[in-house]
This record gives sequence, C-alpha cells and structure tokens, in this order.
Amino acid sequence: MATPAPTLGESLAHVTRTERWVMAVFAQLFCPVGMTSSLIYSCIHEISPSFFSSVPWRLPLVLSYGAYMSVLFLIESYAELFLPRTPVTVIEKLRLVGGWGVGIGVLGLMLSAVLGAAVEDSRVLAACTFLVAVSIAGLVVFWVLLACMYGSLESSTVPAATAQLPRVPI
Repeated sequence: MATPAPTLGESLAHVTRTERWVMAVFAQLFCPVGMTSSLIYSCIHEISPSFFSSVPWRLPLVLSYGAYMSVLFLIESYAELFLPRTPVTVIEKLRLVGGWGVGIGVLGLMLSAVLGAAVEDSRVLAACTFLVAVSIAGLVVFWVLLACMYGSLESSTVPAATAQLPRVPI
C-alpha cells in the first residue's frame, strides 16, 4: 500500500506562522522587486540612460518578467500559509517547472537575449512581453486550481445542511 505524499502542513509543522509570514514578505519584496530593480539599474547605468526610453517596449518586458517571478513566489507563499493540505511535491514541481524551467530557462533567457542584443523592433519586444503575460495568466490559472483543489472551508464556518439560516428583515 502506498503511503500518502507529505503535505505542506506536515513539512512546515516546526515553522511558526509568524516565520512563514516573514518568509513570504521577504520572498515577495526582495526577490522579484530586487531582481527587477537591479536589472533596470544595470541597463540604465551600463548601457545608456536612454535605454528604456528610446524603445518603449523594453521596460514593460522587464517589468512583466518581474511580475511573473512575483506571482510565482506569491503562489508558493500562499500555499504555505493557507493551503496546508497541498502535497510538497506540487510546490517542488512549481519551483522546478515554473521557476527554473519557464522563469529562468525560457523567459530569463529570452529577456537576456532581447536586452543583450538591444533589439529595437517594437513588434519583437511586444511579442516577448505578450509571452510573459500569457505565462503569468497560466500561473494564475494554476493558482486557482491549486486553491480549489487543496483549499477548504473550516468545518465550523459551514452551516449544517439541516440548519435554517436566520431571516434578515428587509
């Protein structure tokens, strides 16, 4: 008989809720925001001050990549805080596929190639930004499915099937 996969609640039982919130805030503020701002800073100061203003689609591309990474960290933090029944393997696959495969492998490589080659064609930059936006939409769909599958209402908040709800006077 197969043993059930360990859940986030079981694997994080030794971590207090306060520590989880601190890690969620840290992951949300410093990882995507710090990465995006350092990339913008390096492009402005190393290449030229008008790097983003000369071609209008460069900045949305960089910001959308930061938004992708932010949503990725947000899903992970949300699962750790509010979805304790989620199997650990789901979050590991999210990190592996969403973070390393799509985030770093596909989108990060695309971003570095487009910005490194200083592409000026707005159509190419808009298409790359659209690809990142579609990836963000995919993450949001995954988040909704994760919340529907492993989220639950507390039994104390669900009224019994036979209980009558109080009537509110209109």
